[in-house]
Amino acid sequence: MIVVKDVCKTYVLFDKDWKILQWVFTHKGYQSRREVLNHISFTVKDSEVVGLIGINGAGKSTLMKIIAGITFPTAGHIQVNGKVGSLINLSAGFNPDYTGRKNIYYKGTIMGMGKSEIDSIIGDIEEFVELGEYFDRPVRMYSSGMSARLGFALAVYCNPDILIVDEVLAVGDKSFQNKSRAKIMELFKAGKAVLFSSHSDVLIRQFCNRIIYIRDGKIAYDGDVEEGLKLYNEDISKKGTRKAY
Repeated sequence: MIVVKDVCKTYVLFDKDWKILQWVFTHKGYQSRREVLNHISFTVKDSEVVGLIGINGAGKSTLMKIIAGITFPTAGHIQVNGKVGSLINLSAGFNPDYTGRKNIYYKGTIMGMGKSEIDSIIGDIEEFVELGEYFDRPVRMYSSGMSARLGFALAVYCNPDILIVDEVLAVGDKSFQNKSRAKIMELFKAGKAVLFSSHSDVLIRQFCNRIIYIRDGKIAYDGDVEEGLKLYNEDISKKGTRKAY
């Protein structure tokens, strides 16, 4: 379902904004370069739930954004075979002047969905997000949490073949968190290919049948969940690094 081959990602940093233009034409004038991903390769098969672990800054989120199509690799190749439901940057891609309803059609179309397909889920999404009359008001009137609800609902109701979950299992208030968590668990158990990033050993053990440990932008381990967590926690103990929960 997912093929990642020799992927690298490098960010170029500038001390002054005008130097960006200079770099576009000459590739000179930058202050420094930061290599976030260094020759990453792996595959994810149908029905695999793969846990992606590593300390903050290891490159996990960048890798997931590349697979989701939010950003692009500097080098290497990504192949994604199927529709992606991405729980990253949930409100990204919405037009603030469109209503919530119109944004579902707008972003759903960008994701490759047809009108009839969106028609079939729009009622479920409207009920799920619990926005009431705001569902037919411009998104610029929404709070960040309301926009996140809208993005979350589209990601899980688009019937994805591949689900990408970065850190957060729920959004919104307590009631909505419980409902969104249950919906994600439903997808986890439905045989989807899942790439799941978390700092929680408990959640990784509960849902994943394989683990990929990213360390300093490289794959340090790919395989058994318990062996991967053991190596990860040993590294943290040696470095005195605190895990985030």
